[in-house]
Amino acid sequence: MNNQTKILLISPPQKFYGDSLGFNVYFPLSLLNIAAMVKDLCHVKILDCLIEDFEIKKGNNWTLYGTPYPKLKEIIKKEAPDIVGITIPFSSQSESAKKVGIICREIDPNITVVMGGPHVAVGYEALLHEEICDFCIVREGEITFREFIRKMISNEKIHGLKGLAYKKNHKIIYEPREDLIELDNLPFPAYELLDHNKYLQSPYLYKSRSGIAANSISMITSRGCPYKCTFCSIAKHMGRKYRYHSSVYVIEHIRYCVEKMGVNNFHFEDDNISLIKKRFGEIIDKIIGNNLDISWDTPNGVRAETLDYNLLKKAKKSGCNSLQIAIESGNQDVLNNIIKKNSSLKAIEKVTGFCNNLKIPLRAFYVIGFPGETMENIYDTINLALKLFKVENVFPILLFATPLYGTELYNECVEKKLIDQIFSDEELSQATQFYGNPLISTNEFSKDDLKKIGRYFEEEMNRIISDGTYRQVLTNKRALFANGKH
Repeated sequence: MNNQTKILLISPPQKFYGDSLGFNVYFPLSLLNIAAMVKDLCHVKILDCLIEDFEIKKGNNWTLYGTPYPKLKEIIKKEAPDIVGITIPFSSQSESAKKVGIICREIDPNITVVMGGPHVAVGYEALLHEEICDFCIVREGEITFREFIRKMISNEKIHGLKGLAYKKNHKIIYEPREDLIELDNLPFPAYELLDHNKYLQSPYLYKSRSGIAANSISMITSRGCPYKCTFCSIAKHMGRKYRYHSSVYVIEHIRYCVEKMGVNNFHFEDDNISLIKKRFGEIIDKIIGNNLDISWDTPNGVRAETLDYNLLKKAKKSGCNSLQIAIESGNQDVLNNIIKKNSSLKAIEKVTGFCNNLKIPLRAFYVIGFPGETMENIYDTINLALKLFKVENVFPILLFATPLYGTELYNECVEKKLIDQIFSDEELSQATQFYGNPLISTNEFSKDDLKKIGRYFEEEMNRIISDGTYRQVLTNKRALFANGKH
């Protein structure tokens, strides 16, 4: 290979099953980030199957969104890439990514296939053993991918490259890379490689994820999570050390999106944007001080304990359209000793009151069905969710505990033989829906028990909601937040 090396980065089609929550289009940030790191070394293109030649195909209990596979095959043939990079953002979408890898093999066995993304961080060994790909970028990909491409172009040996996993003599070779600390050294995502208008004009742009879906874009300003919640896999992908862009970098990034793309709605997708209250306050102050006329929300959620009344008041002034918090359980013992979240229900309820007072629309995640929970514990969660909705206007999103690969919850469930060790995409996709199919059962509750509780919760919500149903509201966030009302 040489500096004429052609790289094609692909965001695969997505397949949804049964009653899974709605399909969403979003800017492929991970691909934009690594493209920005290698665009000076080679020819790089991005193929987003959720945008290009977009079609919807329905089957028995499933819907496939994106570029049809025959058309995708034609595009890859035409582009004739030397290297194809495929992202797997969700374990429940791994089969679609594998299909793309197989297509590359069929077109030309000499194409180097590389995979990356959150699922790869926990599933790289299986992918390599299945020979779906040649290499896996594990965890943060910017530096690793740049070094990988540089070595491929100069025909250097890749042995010893940290962050890269590959198979040699039937053995998986992988040495972890240290966390990337100085995030401000990273360039902005390579937005110029996409036609941003195709995203902004898509009717599926953040359709069921946000009340400010139109004319919007995601932004991630920090990485890592120091907490040890048993069900969360983010540490496997981004580590436990909290790292972040400076408030100056964040404001310049926002300004770039406003001025270059005309975007005025932002989704801060950080897992912990408010972890350092001072920094979060600086970002808010700079949005206000620079007269940035934007709206923003936090679809991934924030920890309630990191918020206070004054911070929330400034957030509202800066354009905060809504917040999402992760309450998880209505039982303090479950929070402390079963899921190890160690958050305070008293502090959470205090923050819900602040948001209601300031008229900041608030959503909350609740999760039921953890090993060690009793039926009484589960109903503590149900009752809290209903109470906060009625009293403080906190819209609840109820989910089943899902043992994601690599989590403490997964390991516990395997050890206690509560689950099968390998799940299909369909099982994972439906497991998190309260009206879907839970994966965990214990001596305290069965899968049918959880489904009955889900139906009970839905019925209770329908009694409270005067306009529409709980399911309709869940799949139409624009209506949910239209006037800051539920």
